[in-house]
Parts: sequence; structure tokens; C-alpha cells
Amino acid sequence: MSSTIDKLTLHKHDYQKLVNKNDPSISLIKPSNIRSELWSKFSQLYHLNIPQNYIVCNTCRTVLKWSSETGTKVMKNHNCENKSASKTSTTPSRQRTISSYMPPAPDNYSSIKNRIVEACVEFCALDGKPFDTVTGEGFINLAKQLMNAGALIGTGFSVNDLLPHSTTVSRNVDRVYARLKEQLILLCQDVQHFAVRCDFWSEPYTGLHYGGISLHFVDSSFYLRIFILACKLYDLPNQKAHNIRDFVNTTLEEFGLKLNEDIFVVSDNEPKMVCAFKDDTTRVGCSAHYINKALQHAFELDESLCAGVQKLFVIVRDIISYIRQSHKQSSLSVCVQNYCKIRFSTVYIMFNTFLMVYNELPSVLNKNQRQNFLKINYMELEQLTKYLKHFHDVLEKLCSEQTPTLHLVIPYKQLLINRSTKNDDDHQNLIQLKRYLSEHLKDYWIILDIHYVAMLLHPNLKSFYLMPSKKEHAIELLKLEFNKLMDSLGMHPIQKTPLNNNKEKKQMKKNMHLIYSLDEIFDAPNDENYLQTQPTEKTELDLYLEDITRIDNNMNVLSYWNSNKSLYPNLAQIAKRVLSIPATNTSVERLFSHSGNTITNRRTCLDANKVNHLLFIKRNLRILKEIYPPPIEQSTKRRSSVISTDSTSSTTPNKKIKLMTENQDVDEATSDEDNDDEQL
Repeated sequence: MSSTIDKLTLHKHDYQKLVNKNDPSISLIKPSNIRSELWSKFSQLYHLNIPQNYIVCNTCRTVLKWSSETGTKVMKNHNCENKSASKTSTTPSRQRTISSYMPPAPDNYSSIKNRIVEACVEFCALDGKPFDTVTGEGFINLAKQLMNAGALIGTGFSVNDLLPHSTTVSRNVDRVYARLKEQLILLCQDVQHFAVRCDFWSEPYTGLHYGGISLHFVDSSFYLRIFILACKLYDLPNQKAHNIRDFVNTTLEEFGLKLNEDIFVVSDNEPKMVCAFKDDTTRVGCSAHYINKALQHAFELDESLCAGVQKLFVIVRDIISYIRQSHKQSSLSVCVQNYCKIRFSTVYIMFNTFLMVYNELPSVLNKNQRQNFLKINYMELEQLTKYLKHFHDVLEKLCSEQTPTLHLVIPYKQLLINRSTKNDDDHQNLIQLKRYLSEHLKDYWIILDIHYVAMLLHPNLKSFYLMPSKKEHAIELLKLEFNKLMDSLGMHPIQKTPLNNNKEKKQMKKNMHLIYSLDEIFDAPNDENYLQTQPTEKTELDLYLEDITRIDNNMNVLSYWNSNKSLYPNLAQIAKRVLSIPATNTSVERLFSHSGNTITNRRTCLDANKVNHLLFIKRNLRILKEIYPPPIEQSTKRRSSVISTDSTSSTTPNKKIKLMTENQDVDEATSDEDNDDEQL
């Protein structure tokens, strides 16, 4: 070939032939100003000592189109190791092999694990992150995506080219929020009955006020769904009742929802909240606030007549404050926790942690605190902690977000009242506390009709064992709900079946000596005609009340109604509506805790809308992904169905990754990789 040929005359395939022939007119030289490590595998092509816009792979001697403007992109996309296997295969160079899906050898796995552990240590140290960051759901998802990216495009690239800029992440928060909000709006279109939790919070660093609202409903599959609708800036002039109601109505309207008399709002028991939701809706007081306020008043108010336990409370709190302020905490086997009136059950946590390190305290206290320590009666402390544990356990049950809780309010209230009964060996100070809390719970813990209905809808609680005098009242309330549903459907009570009630008569005769204890002196009547009753027609409600089926105490009551929805179809609809109402508003309380972790002293400039978007994503992402799986996951699941039996390759319709053949240009491969990166 003539040496006078201009460099523009030759094309890529011409240079490839010259390279394959080791033509002396071709020389391979590395640029002098290279910075990327990828150049270790490539050299720039020179023809007749004139640099060309081509590079050559040092391994497979392949000529690739390149220019200084495109940088190292073509080098990253080039993978010559998988191309030498078969000349006729249409499998793309980035296609994963079967062995890549297999776990590595134990020796290799151990070394990889050690390197990851070391990298996590460096990550926590350099970025100042908590150790449990590496166990977070978001971090694990990020690591998974990076592993998938490495499997697809190899390791010959800089990770900085994949990781986005912080500004890009911030902008995409709004995009992800908009997508998830559209999904939630679509889901709310089918929601007829729901409950709402509402509360307000002030951010300490900026002084801004936020309003939190959560949505609760039971879907068609009898799953309890909880979504956070908003934790957004409350910018109204004040927190008067009408402004609070407007704030809630505006937020609900964004999702196509509206309050009415059949919708329940759960809130704390402040006067402004009571007034805001007194009309056109039904407000349910937070049971956790009732319990917490009772405990707070018992230990803090002078008129509570609990001076003995209040004195113990002050001594323990002062000692714990001293320990935490004097940095003596590290000398104890258990971290002691101090009391905080705005957090539920902290009075029990304080006494319990103090009791656990009781024998260790004399060695870490100074003279003054040791004198206070000697004033503590250990038996009183132990009895008090054991008694307060009942309140702690009840709060844990009522604050659950995985299962319905409204049906537990009445029995747990009665349980706490029963546990407040005086025992013979109780300390005198504990007797005073029990007397006060028993009266306070009876008078101030408000029970609504809906609580009785919810309790009756649990098969293990419908006997009203703890308070049998309220059973008939609960049955009448459930009948009203049943008839209300029948009227809305334009139907009469169904499933009427004439049944013999001899069994019921025998039970009534038996109970005649149980209702009033003085009747035990009389003989039971033997005359079969003593109780003259006519055969009755049993409705769906009657059949349920007579059903003796019981479920496991830890079983989700919604699972029971899902299994019996064909037997009790109308009661199942009532159960979906009633059991969706939470007993407490702790989901919003936890939302404010998450917002406190989001707005720190290093993130005080975070926009209020961004806070709302971040918390919306945090609380709703997992459940919305379950309901609306991302397309990329569906494509990944179907990827194994792609089978290549000859030189022709087949793909499923949903698979968007294009397969490359050998004669395709590298630029086309680059375009395909860009598309795949967008999917990642």
C-alpha cells in the first residue's frame, strides 16, 4: 500500500486488515497525556507516523473508533474476553455466563468478604456514618445495583462515572416522589373506607411547623395498608381548629380523599384536635396518649396523692442525670435511660435500666449521690418496675402497625385496671399509685362505641370475658352497623335459617343460677316448658355470635375474616372498615422521629418540600414497590427465559436490552449500553 495514501482514504476495516497483517506502516503508541488506567489495555493507531482517530486493543488486536472528544467510553464498553469463545454466537459481549450466577469458591468468598468489611469500615470512618448504615435497606439496594452494574459492564471503568452528583440526587428526589404519589393516588381511587392519623410538630433547628398525616385502610385481600400522605410545612397563621381542619382537608384532596361521617380521625386529646374534628367525621382519641398522660400526672402532679413514688422518681432521675453528665455511663453494664415525658413508656424504661445496674451504682456515684442512693427502698423499686411493665407491654401492643389494634383497647384498659388492684404484699407507696391510676384510667380513658364493635369482631374477644356486662351493648352496636350496611346495599338481613333453640334454652336455664349468686339456694327448674320461646330465624350476625371458633392469640384477625368472608360476607365488610382504625397515632409520632433524623444540625438548610418528599419516599417506597413492581425487576425475572439454540437469538417482548451481533459497529454497542445504564 502506497505511503502517500491520505489518512482519510482508509476506513476502519482497512486499518483492521493492516493490523492483522502486522503491516510496517502501522504503529501503536500510547498518548503522552493519558490519565485513565484503561489506556493500559489500548494504544492509539498511527498510520505512516500520523495519529488516527482509532485505537487498538492490546489483547485481541481489535480496531475501535475513537476520538479525544469521546474519551474512554469505547474502552469501557469493549470486552474482548467473551468474544473469543465463538465466532458464530450472537450473544453480546456483556452477556453474563452461567458461572457468574453461581456462588464463588469458599476461599474466594472469604477474601471478598474481608475486603468488603474493610471498605465498610473506611466508609463509616471517612464519611462519619453510623455503623448500622451498612445494614440499611437503602444501602443494601445501592450495593445490589452496583453489583449488577459490575456484572453487566465489567470492572474496567471508574466508579465515579456511575455515581451521580449530589445535585442530581437532589433533583431526582422530586421525580421519585412524583412517581410514587401518582401510584398512591391511583391506589386511593378504590378506597371507600379509611382512617386518618394527624399530628403536628415543630422542628427545633429552624422553628418550622410540620403537619403529619397517615392513611389506614384494609384492601380487598384483607391486608392492612398504612401510608404516609404528608409531613409538610404547616404555613397557616395559627393552629386553631378551623385551620387544622383546612390543612387536613387540603392534603386529603390531593389524593382524591374526603372526610365524612363514616371516616375516622385518630389524634391526640388536645382541645384544638377535639374541636377540629368534631363535625362531619368521627374522632378517636389516641389510647397511648391516655396511658402516657395518666403516668405523667401520677409522677409529676402534686395533687395526684402519689408522693411516695414521686420521691423515688426524683431520686432515680437525678442519679441517672448525674451518671450521664459525669461520663460514668461506660462503667456500667447497661446504658441507663432517663425519663422523657413526650416519649411513651420512658418512666418504665428509666426504672428498669436503673434496676438492672442497681448493684453497680455505688462504685460510680459521688458522696452526695451515694447518700441519695441509700434512700431507695429496693423492694419498692422492684415492685414499682414490675407494675409499670404492664403499661409498657400494653403500649407496645397498642402501637403496633403490622396488625389491627382497635379491638385491644377495651380489654387492655380493663386489664390495666385489674392489675391495679391492691395486693397484700404491696408497698404502701405502690398502693397509692395503683389507686390513683385505677381511678384515672376509668375516668379519663374515653371508650367510644366503635371500640365495642371492634372488640366484638374478634372471635377470641366476643365473649367479653373481662367485662361481661358490656356484651349486650356491644351486640346492639354491631347490629346497628349491620343494618346500616344492609340499608346501604338495599338488602334485608340474609342467611335466615329456622333453627331449633333447645340448646339455647338449656343454656339460659343453666345461667339462671350464675347471674345472681343468691339464686344458688333454689333448685334448677326441670320443666322443659319453663322457658317458652318461639323458634327464631338466625341471621348472619346470629350465626357469627354463636360460632365457637377460636384463633391463635397471635394470629392477625384480618386473616380470620379473609378466611370466613364467604361465610360472613357482610360482617367481613364491616370488619374491613372498623379494624382499619388504629388505636393510637404513633405512626405519625414515628414520622416526626424520622424527620428529626432527616433535619440535623448539618442539614438545617434542607427545603421543607424536600423533607416532605424524602419522608414520603422513606415510609411508602417498600409497600408501593410490592403493589407496583418496577419494570426493571420484571425484566430481570424474565431474563432467564432467553435461550440461544443456534445463531439466531430470541428475546421476550418485555426485554428492552438489544442483542449485538459481531458485525455491528462499536458505536451501536455504545448506544445500547447507554440504554442499559438508564435502566440500571
